[in-house]
Amino acid sequence: MAKSTTNTNRPAATDEDRKKYQEAWADMMIKIWREKIERLHVIDTYSLHQQMQENVISSTDTVSTIQHKFLEYGIYQDLGVGNGYSKDNGGNLKILDPVYRAEHNMGEPRKPRVWFSRAYFASIMVLKEQMAYMYGEEFCGLLVDKIEEANKKRSTTLRSRLYGSKKH
Repeated sequence: MAKSTTNTNRPAATDEDRKKYQEAWADMMIKIWREKIERLHVIDTYSLHQQMQENVISSTDTVSTIQHKFLEYGIYQDLGVGNGYSKDNGGNLKILDPVYRAEHNMGEPRKPRVWFSRAYFASIMVLKEQMAYMYGEEFCGLLVDKIEEANKKRSTTLRSRLYGSKKH
């Protein structure tokens, strides 16, 4: 952590600290997802596993964008949907009927293999809390610096008024 220029005893989170944390977080998410994909066997061709990417873009000191990219079929695996599942079907899917599945030699219906959504939501909450802490730490540090600066000025001014200025 960088030190404040006014009070060297107080650590302050800098823009660089926040960027490093965001980059480490984005990279960690890729590692977590890859581990889950392997554990849940969402690895037919390893394409989803290999083509995950992350990118952290800071446009200003206070605004950053964290992007994660992966193949679209990964979301379908996470939700347990795909071919045969359609939007606005009222929940009546022939492909889920055990008799229909047996007649068409379809085996067991798909089940969600949750590699993405739960981990992502929980990790976003951790990121949010850490960023709030880092910005709060910086804000408190700035406030303390200004109070100390004002006290020093007031102390010096008050001393001069009480004792007068010494002229030799």
